[in-house]
Amino acid sequence: MKKLILFALLFSATSFVFGQFNISAVTSDGVGNSATVGQTGYMNNSDIVQDGEMHALGGVSNVALVNQFGSMNDSQIGQFGDRNDAEVLQDGVLNSASQTQGVGWAEDNVAYAEQIGLLNTSTQSQYYDLNTAEVYQDGMFNTATQYQSTMTNAAMGSYAFASQQGEGHISDQSQWGQENEAYVIQDKLYNTATQSQTGNRNFALVYQNDLSNGGGNVATQTQVGDDNEAIIDQGLFFSLGNMADQSQTGDGNYAYAIQAGVSNYSSQGQDGDLNISNTSQDGVGNWSLSTQIGDANETLAGQIGDGNISGSLQIGASNYAETMQMGDGNWSSTVQIGLGHSNVTTQTGNGNNSNVVQMP
Repeated sequence: MKKLILFALLFSATSFVFGQFNISAVTSDGVGNSATVGQTGYMNNSDIVQDGEMHALGGVSNVALVNQFGSMNDSQIGQFGDRNDAEVLQDGVLNSASQTQGVGWAEDNVAYAEQIGLLNTSTQSQYYDLNTAEVYQDGMFNTATQYQSTMTNAAMGSYAFASQQGEGHISDQSQWGQENEAYVIQDKLYNTATQSQTGNRNFALVYQNDLSNGGGNVATQTQVGDDNEAIIDQGLFFSLGNMADQSQTGDGNYAYAIQAGVSNYSSQGQDGDLNISNTSQDGVGNWSLSTQIGDANETLAGQIGDGNISGSLQIGASNYAETMQMGDGNWSSTVQIGLGHSNVTTQTGNGNNSNVVQMP
């Protein structure tokens, strides 16, 4: 009885239900928590749990807001700490949103999920402090997953943003550390983006068919270290079935890839500090491979045409390699080992071959 009276004094919950067979469950332990649920439609479900460990009574000043319109949507919110904010908006059929923040001591995290359409899925998990996650889905069969951990108390968290419009997109974002930023923007059909960041102040961005037609593109970004930047653009021009992979280990590296056309492949690997890699592809079935091991190396690859292959390997420091291919079926290989090498290869026409090796 004492516990029930305490809940009545310390817990605020509001529920608005219009329709048939909607279900709402709210459990809140602590001081000054707020939960608001609005459901309009048929067989929607909402579960909210709020608690905490730092206060003897539970969580403090957590806020949860759920609005569901349509049928058979599901929302799950769990907040365990203080001053966390979770919001879910669903309008459609069979959408699912899950938000988890903290394990008892998390503070000042924000999670927002907006789902419009059919069978969209959003999963957001945040741990420690000051993280922000946003998911916007408008369409069918889209999936967005966000995981963020500051990995220490009282430090600035990270920011994850995913926007999916269309059908069948997959976005997976994971961040460990502080002040990282990850952005995925997807439109049209069946694009996939995966981002993983470990460290501090890293930046990752993926565009997929946001300004163009196409679909079925794949982008993968992996960053380990601090102050790295990775950008993949598969959305400015028509892009169908292109693949781009970027891997950065170290500090202060920069990788950029832009793809237009059909079935192009780009791979950029950086292991060291302050390396720069730029790749541009326009055509069908082009391959570009760039690997940098060391510091302050730079590569530039441009491909216009079909079936071109470009490979660049740099081991050392302050090397520069540039490859430009305009035509069809060209092949180029550049290997640089040591310090301060420079090479520019230009191929115009069809079926040209080039092999460059620079060593001490």
